[in-house]
Parts: sequence; structure tokens; C-alpha cells
Amino acid sequence: MKKSFTWRVFISFGLFISFFMLLISGVILYIGPSGRGPGAIVWLIIGLTKPEWQNQHIIFGFTFSLFALFHLFMINWKAFFSYLKSKTKEGLERPAELFVISVLCVIFGIGTYYKIQPFSGILEFGKSVSKLWDGNKAQKPGGPQQPGGPQRSGDALQEPGKPG
Repeated sequence: MKKSFTWRVFISFGLFISFFMLLISGVILYIGPSGRGPGAIVWLIIGLTKPEWQNQHIIFGFTFSLFALFHLFMINWKAFFSYLKSKTKEGLERPAELFVISVLCVIFGIGTYYKIQPFSGILEFGKSVSKLWDGNKAQKPGGPQQPGGPQRSGDALQEPGKPG
């Protein structure tokens, strides 16, 4: 017997797939080459360039947010508001968890903004991995690439005039 379309399952799969895409695109953007500077190369990972991966990351971020809102407010709103109602009174009597997570989020935000350890270490590690991509590339005597610059070829890095 064929089952009918279920929004709960649809939203759950949507959350999972969009989270997975955010995870993959985030890792690729974290370790990928910067793609900036005069000797910048166009890179491809799984067939997409850095701007294309950035676009994927942005769109799946919005998708994840929308699915999360639907999951919370459309599918599970009764359970969510019941939980809030029962825990609000209890939470006001014991607000430690809310306070601790709020403080942690503020610390993460400030630590990242001011580049304080361990946040700066995480950011620097990503930059150092990105710079490994640039290690073998030498600046050409003519300066920056002219229009038409580096070419795409499969899932590899290729500069004009070099075989791919």
C-alpha cells in the first residue's frame, strides 16, 4: 500500500540534506585556496569553483534555516510551545543553562571578532591549509592574469597554456 506524502518526513529529510550540504561546502571553503591575489588560480572541487561553493553554502544555509523554522513552528509547534511553557516557569527559577549558553555564544562571537585563542587558532589553521594550495605557484613575470585568466578543467587546477 502506497503511503501519502508526509510533511514531517519531507522536512526531516530537507533538514538532513541541507545540513549535509552546509557541512560539505563549509569544509571545502575552509580548506580551499583563497582564490585572491595577483597569481590567483581558479580551483575546482567536485566540479565547482570557490564562488560556486560559496553560493551553494549561502543557499543551503537559507534552506536549512527555513526547514528548521518549519520543523519547529509548523510540525512540532505544540510540543515546542508546551515545552517552553512548562520550562519557562522552571527556567526562571533555575536559569543557569540559558545564562551559560548565552555567555558562551557571546564569548565565541567576541573571541572570533578579536581573534583570541582558540578561535584565532582555528581560523589560522584554515588559512594555513588554504595557503598550501598556493605553495607551488610562482608569480609570472607579466604580473596578474589578464582577462580569460586561469581555465577550468575537470576537477583540477589549471593555468592558461599548461596542459590539464
